[in-house]
Amino acid sequence: MSTVTARQCAANWGISPARARRILAPLTPVGRDVGTGAMLYDREAAEAARAAMPGQGARTDLRPSTS
Repeated sequence: MSTVTARQCAANWGISPARARRILAPLTPVGRDVGTGAMLYDREAAEAARAAMPGQGARTDLRPSTS
C-alpha cells in the first residue's frame, strides 16, 4: 500500500495544504510519518476522496455590477 501525507497531496494536486486536509478529513489515517509525525493516508483512498469532492464553482446568485 502506498501512502501520502496531506502536504504531499497538496503539492501533487496544486492546492493549499489546508484544502488538502479538508479533502482528506473523512478518511481514516493509516499511520504516522516517522520523521514528521504527519498523518499518512492510503494514496488510492486520497485520490478517490479528491475525485468525490466538488470543485470550486462560480456564484450564480450575484448580479454583475452595472456601474
